[in-house]
Amino acid sequence: MDEDDRIKAPELQGRAAVVAISLVILALASGSAWGWYYAGPLGGLLGVLLGTAVGALLFTIVRAMASGQQFEEPPAPDVRELPPDQAMQVLTALMAASASGSYARLELEGGLLAEIAKARTRAKGGDLEGAMAQLRALQEEHPRSPAVPLEITRVLADHEAHDEERQRAVVTTISLAIRGGMNRLAAELYEKLDQDKRDKLELDDAVWERLAKVFAARDDSEKAAECRARVQSPSHLVDHLAEDSMVGEI
Repeated sequence: MDEDDRIKAPELQGRAAVVAISLVILALASGSAWGWYYAGPLGGLLGVLLGTAVGALLFTIVRAMASGQQFEEPPAPDVRELPPDQAMQVLTALMAASASGSYARLELEGGLLAEIAKARTRAKGGDLEGAMAQLRALQEEHPRSPAVPLEITRVLADHEAHDEERQRAVVTTISLAIRGGMNRLAAELYEKLDQDKRDKLELDDAVWERLAKVFAARDDSEKAAECRARVQSPSHLVDHLAEDSMVGEI
């Protein structure tokens, strides 16, 4: 193992360092004064040694308390709303950091998460074109991840001039989310759309049917019916006509 890869002991900083050093100095001064008072110079020397031992003990206690606060285990992140590849990246990074003992200093560097974050920062800084160029490139590199088109919908949310591109990103996000098993993400994105934008969605029949089942499972019969009405497949219409006839016979 290289020296750079070894886990370094946490360093005391700020208030904890001041407290630790003050206790060490106080222990040394008290020990030497106590020894000098009772036994003269030789007692003073022994007092210094005793104060050193006590100071070292106090320093260790303060350091242990500071380390315990530093390495206190944070709550596990909720990755249920993330796309599968993005969730796997987070969990893999957490497992690697936990195994190396550096969980508290976990940083996700590189990868899709970091690139999306950079694009988001550029958009917030006013560089919309730069952010969109970066997101378009990421979408080409990760065509199966709904994370990138989802970020595009967020970045373009307040830019009416890019409504057409945002609408395409919404279609892509919902389609990829449904096919990737992220039904909740697809349903929530659909719910946030205005009725006019919902009407303009061009999804495959399989996606509409799956989305209808998602809303039906959530007891939202209105949106479930709305999605079923968008299905154009003849087989689907035949199935529903058969269901209606059976209901009529009953």
